[in-house]
Amino acid sequence: MKKRETTVRHKIIKCALRIFSKKGYFRTTVEDIARAAHIAKGTVYLYFNDKESIYIAAINEHLNNATALFNRIAVQPGSATEKMNRISESFVNYLEKMKVSHPMFTFENIHLSSKVLKKLKQIITPRLTEMTKSLSRIIKQGIEQGEFREVDPDVAAFYFLVTMRTVFLGNLIIPEADFGSEVVLQLFFEGLKQRR
Repeated sequence: MKKRETTVRHKIIKCALRIFSKKGYFRTTVEDIARAAHIAKGTVYLYFNDKESIYIAAINEHLNNATALFNRIAVQPGSATEKMNRISESFVNYLEKMKVSHPMFTFENIHLSSKVLKKLKQIITPRLTEMTKSLSRIIKQGIEQGEFREVDPDVAAFYFLVTMRTVFLGNLIIPEADFGSEVVLQLFFEGLKQRR
């Protein structure tokens, strides 16, 4: 894809994120997205077949960014704890930057058609698997170096992902609570039990 085409496509996705977040999937039209991107409706169709494909591309872009972030940090120098801290901080910063798109990943969109959900599952599952594997390698490194106790690295990696998701969901559900990465990481690493 040429640079201009990539730029226009990205602009459509960025505007779509904003409109989907404001109006929801069902009330958003291709016309709304075109208007927000300051392009003709026909131009949108040069890049995407329909609203559904724009929605899927937007979520795919989020997941590609998150996967690249995890993979990049996994190979950097440092202890496993440092890497997980970096992932957490970067993930929270990314979520903060992309705050406008939070509603796309929440309750309104549970009612998407089975066709859309099936396509989303096809892109989400491999990305989550890849992120889990990156985290699992980091946790395994931590176990081997004596930082972490013996646990199943895959299970711990999955729980870490779920824990990071609470930062995203927590701020939506309990906005007055502190869901900063330090608080969430402390709960993940230390748990709830008092140390004796």
